[in-house]
Amino acid sequence: MESIGRRVSKSKVKTRNNKIVIRNRNQITIPREYAEYVGIGEGEELKYEISDDGALILRPVITVPKDQAWFWTKKWQAEEREVDEEIKTGQISAPQNLEDFIHDLEKL
Repeated sequence: MESIGRRVSKSKVKTRNNKIVIRNRNQITIPREYAEYVGIGEGEELKYEISDDGALILRPVITVPKDQAWFWTKKWQAEEREVDEEIKTGQISAPQNLEDFIHDLEKL
């Protein structure tokens, strides 16, 4: 699963015969340059859906371990974005040393 996030330039993806043949056991081969472009590799999972016009759409997915799923809830992610914004605007800052940290804790 190393390939997540690794992408090649779109200009390196050749548009040639963009047909894929279904092989034994309904398997398909995605041309290497397309797989590299979307950052997928052997063993990775793809989500599929069928559009209203009958197109088969494949999307790379990342499986999150169950004990880490809380981090990816909508509520938690909204709070993460809120804190990121507060850090950017200087509303929150990290203590510069241990004494400041202890002093801030004592104010709570």
